[in-house]
Amino acid sequence: MRYLLLALFCLFALPAKAAETAPFTATYGLYTGGVRMIEVTAKFDLQPASYVTSINAKTVGLFSKLLPWSGKFDTTGVNPGYKPSAHNYAVTWMGNVDKATFAYDPPGEFKSMTQTKKGVNVENPAGADIAAGTRDLLSTVLVAFRQFDDKGTCAGDILTFDNARSFIVRFADAGETELNNDKLSAYTGPAHACTVEIIPQKGKWPKKPRGWLRIQQQAKEGGRLPVLWLASPRPGLPAIPVRVDIHTKYGDVIAHLTAVQ
Repeated sequence: MRYLLLALFCLFALPAKAAETAPFTATYGLYTGGVRMIEVTAKFDLQPASYVTSINAKTVGLFSKLLPWSGKFDTTGVNPGYKPSAHNYAVTWMGNVDKATFAYDPPGEFKSMTQTKKGVNVENPAGADIAAGTRDLLSTVLVAFRQFDDKGTCAGDILTFDNARSFIVRFADAGETELNNDKLSAYTGPAHACTVEIIPQKGKWPKKPRGWLRIQQQAKEGGRLPVLWLASPRPGLPAIPVRVDIHTKYGDVIAHLTAVQ
């Protein structure tokens, strides 16, 4: 579950022209079957020479009792190019805490990882070759969306590392639409579609798709890869994800932008 939700939450990283955008916060609600399941708060400080991004997420309502999950993800780094210096996460699932710290030295070049499970620290549980040439997932989406901000296209492949495996995140343009759900979303209006696909590379990947890869397979079989809908929610802000659609054989999971401050 951690990998699936981390992949989803990191889709909320926001594009921005660092020299033009003041720090801001975006809040999202993730719905399944029309019921709010998860709340996400994303904070961003994107400057010409540096960036800091922090995402907090948790299950809410009945789901907080049935599926008690929360996660905090942070990345700091240098600009231009969104080169990470450090990435940290702490995920709590059913009372168990999984933490990790990634170090990059020089920025943008993976150096080491410390993972903590059940109170025990493990240094570099994945081989250095697995993480070589990768970014953390938050930096990956910032790179892709900055490209959209600059060139009007999100298409491209970016090599990424979670904590045990490397993978390509493939972004592709998928047309335009008009969003009009003003009951759940803080944004209505035109939006640009960008599909997201995870392509396994190095590390221990299951022989049969599980978790996010299983959902992705189901979505592809139905001709519906996960989609980010990008738009500027108000004057003065860059284009950001205003909606995320994930299709599974059990139903759709949809995230709506609920506020920007």
